[in-house]
Amino acid sequence: MRNHKLNSLAPRLSRREFIRVAGVGVTGYSLLPILDPLNVEAKESVKPRGGAEVCILLMLQGGPSQVDTFDLKEGAWTPEDFDVQTVKPGLRMPVGTLPGLSRMTDKYAIARSMGAWDLNHDRSIYYLQAGRTFSPNRVHEVPSIGSVLAYEYQDRRGETDFLPPFISFNINTDILVGCGMLPPSAAPMNIHSGRGAPAFVLSEDERAAFERRQNFLKELENEWHDADHERARIFSDLEDYSASAFMLGNPKSGEIFTITDEDRERYGKSQSGFGHLGFACAMARNIIAADAGTRFIFMQHSSWDLHNNIYDKDYHWNQYTMNMELDLALSKLLDDLETTTDDQGRPLIDKTLVIAMGEFGRSGGALDELKGRNHHIGSGVALFAGAGVKGGQIHGATNETGDEITDFGWHKERPMYPEDVLATIYSAMGVDWTKKITQTPSGRAFEYTEEISPKGPMDFGEISELFA
Repeated sequence: MRNHKLNSLAPRLSRREFIRVAGVGVTGYSLLPILDPLNVEAKESVKPRGGAEVCILLMLQGGPSQVDTFDLKEGAWTPEDFDVQTVKPGLRMPVGTLPGLSRMTDKYAIARSMGAWDLNHDRSIYYLQAGRTFSPNRVHEVPSIGSVLAYEYQDRRGETDFLPPFISFNINTDILVGCGMLPPSAAPMNIHSGRGAPAFVLSEDERAAFERRQNFLKELENEWHDADHERARIFSDLEDYSASAFMLGNPKSGEIFTITDEDRERYGKSQSGFGHLGFACAMARNIIAADAGTRFIFMQHSSWDLHNNIYDKDYHWNQYTMNMELDLALSKLLDDLETTTDDQGRPLIDKTLVIAMGEFGRSGGALDELKGRNHHIGSGVALFAGAGVKGGQIHGATNETGDEITDFGWHKERPMYPEDVLATIYSAMGVDWTKKITQTPSGRAFEYTEEISPKGPMDFGEISELFA
């Protein structure tokens, strides 16, 4: 990793936020007496692809317009300064708003046949994380894919792994799916990348007080161990969770979670919605380079819900703003993952699966009466890169207005749904996506990739064409 002069801008985890999230972890853990031990089994024998050691899922929250990004459709509605160009045979891109990504189309694959199940933002965002319909009865039981991966990798953590296995950036905690019935050690550590000092990296004058509190927690655990085994287990897991949350006492954390002046310029000072996408991408690169135990990074770029005046540059959020923020941050992330190597000299991109997608697409063709685009589940777009994904490929196609799929572009001959994306992540990470936990608080098995969809039973699986 390059050595830069560090500035004082680092993310912050407030005490209130830590207590809230830790409390959620303990609440989830209180379900676990029913689950001792967790029974995990696979429905059938499949061969996970493997190759990825970490996954970055970038959620373009609000639903990006496919016809203004990676499935560009030209018409009288297309602004002239989008500067639409043929960047390679069969691929036209809005070079004026996506200049960085337009120059590197050989680095990623595009899926133009994405489908979604629900037009509601919150329910679709939940689906993207959990791979199933939201159920109030199981909301505290069902874990996100990030927590499942953290759980799957828990026995592979090394002595030098000091980062949490699951880190999220800029996710509103109201929509962040956590560890559910899994242990608190699998819960996400949510970071707001745009907040400044005081940094959540422990300073020397805070370390002594924190260690006293940790020792006190251990004393309580030891005192109650014989008298109340279950209470001791909860305290033990809270200690594990807090150890992950305050891993930033490690001296290396200061470099990982501090944004340099150079990276602030290179990745962009994005301001859309909640947090800074550019800063989150720079930290994600640092996390992967550190190779300290993180397996899943979930980040959000919000404000893609463009219903009004989307081509008006003076409007608070518009297509120009969103495209250009995404373009700068994501292109620099892909560049850096390709040029930065690990201890074995392997480019970081070779072991990192990167996915950028929204919870659904948007209506195509001409703009509506509000000069915007509405929610649309009939077609959408996603970008895939790294970990064996073959760049330069386009999978699927839509009609001239971009709102109807005309070619699914893969072997299932149907839209690619969130469950298929999750199965692809599991496979790339070497995890059998047909696994299920059979002993749960509700008594209903938790399937890593659920078979039941809003349209009934469906055979979900890896999008293997991405790796062809």
